[in-house]
Amino acid sequence: MAWLQLELETNQTQAEELSELLEQFGAVSVSLVASSDEPLFDTQGQDEDPSEGNNNNKLWQKTRVIALLHPDSDLDILLVCLRDRIGGDNIYQHKIELLKDKDWVGEFKAEHQPLYFSDRVCISPSWCDQSENTIPTLVLDPGLAFGTGAHPTTSLCIEWLAENDLTNKVVIDYGCGSGILAMVAALLGAKEVYAVDIDKQALQAARDNIDRNKLAEIIVVDHVDNITLPVADILIANILMNPLKELLEKFSELTRPEGDIILSGLLHVQAEECLETYNACFNMGEPVFNSEWTRLHGIKK
Repeated sequence: MAWLQLELETNQTQAEELSELLEQFGAVSVSLVASSDEPLFDTQGQDEDPSEGNNNNKLWQKTRVIALLHPDSDLDILLVCLRDRIGGDNIYQHKIELLKDKDWVGEFKAEHQPLYFSDRVCISPSWCDQSENTIPTLVLDPGLAFGTGAHPTTSLCIEWLAENDLTNKVVIDYGCGSGILAMVAALLGAKEVYAVDIDKQALQAARDNIDRNKLAEIIVVDHVDNITLPVADILIANILMNPLKELLEKFSELTRPEGDIILSGLLHVQAEECLETYNACFNMGEPVFNSEWTRLHGIKK
């Protein structure tokens, strides 16, 4: 059976409501995809309960809402109803496409395959057979919490971890998301890892992933306001530039002298400004780029 795909571009304020309306009007599935370039992070409101519906700030400024509908759906009437409910000015453009039936689950799985970093660590979805893999492997399925290793901001951080000796190190993953960086650090020999965030959904995802990979004895997961963090040998933060700049003093206090700090979540055009900020407390090295994204590394003065 063929399917109709309706793609709508809207703003971050209306994306959630538009998604809910499409489900009410019979959409088989609805997904939200970036239509603007900023990363999907923010600091304001992240401690709110996702069930309370106050997550607009977690979406992109321009978001594509993609709905899969039955082929007999009347899209003319549907579009009129949607524009009436959320306002015509809030739907910037739309596209309709007829999709041939295919194995959607199989296609999704085919798109998500194991990732290897410096032949030291592998990040694998659960549906891939890793029985013959001799490299330490994390099982991590794509989900709501940011971080499966595929995005450049995450892979840049994993690459640094995989290229350095973490044996018996104390590591803080600040803004842990799915917990992937904390788990990689534990897998590569860190003796203590602290994974902290301010988002309840991310913390629950991190706990589930850490339990699944049997790393709970090494990794402590908690809300950043509910834990006293130690001084770390390595502090890694994959978040936005504004929070990174605001957290300079705190990160300096949490990093031992001659300890390492790794910063990501930065666009390449933001690298210089962030370097200038962190040079006050760290000897910062040259930026490392991947596409439009940047990783910074520094050593505590």
